[in-house]
Amino acid sequence: MALLVLALGACAELRAPPPAARIPAALGAGGADPMRDVVTQAAAAFADGGRSLADDPAAMARAAAQVELMTVELTRDLRWAPLPAGVGFELRGARVEIRAALGIRAGADPDEVVRALTAAHLALARRDRATAEAALRPALFEPGGARTLAYLARPGPLPQGRIATSLAREEVDRLATTRVWGLSGALDPQSGWLDPQPGRGMGAGPR
Repeated sequence: MALLVLALGACAELRAPPPAARIPAALGAGGADPMRDVVTQAAAAFADGGRSLADDPAAMARAAAQVELMTVELTRDLRWAPLPAGVGFELRGARVEIRAALGIRAGADPDEVVRALTAAHLALARRDRATAEAALRPALFEPGGARTLAYLARPGPLPQGRIATSLAREEVDRLATTRVWGLSGALDPQSGWLDPQPGRGMGAGPR
């Protein structure tokens, strides 16, 4: 009985969506699971290694924020625990690449970077350059302001961004359609369900 209670508690935690505050609407809107939206959209943004992001600082700010978010969120959200370790490894490499391209300080807090880049993206989308520059503050970006805004317009090649986001999309999609102890119910409502079976423990079955 104790094991059953623990299993059901874990299932409830896996089915609970991540706190909305951690995923800005501007980075992952459009589907039932904003994190899957972030992964899908980031993979599309980096599909050509960053070439399409040149001369589009608003899009670059958004794509960079998505990689920052993915790197930490796929680790701390237990729903994604079954993802291969290689996904996190490649994403950390992409984060290093992007931080170097944009002058993001190596020790900058990822959540603060996500918020700053999201604010810059939204400001640039409405053509408010001054607010975008203010969001790129020197505490996070070197040198910050107008110079960092220029980096967003000319980030250069980002091959690791393509590799990491493509792998993340592939593995997240695979996990979302795999029946793993009820986990897929948190990701895909049409997948499987957790079934307490007296005398036989927990089993998975079709919906």
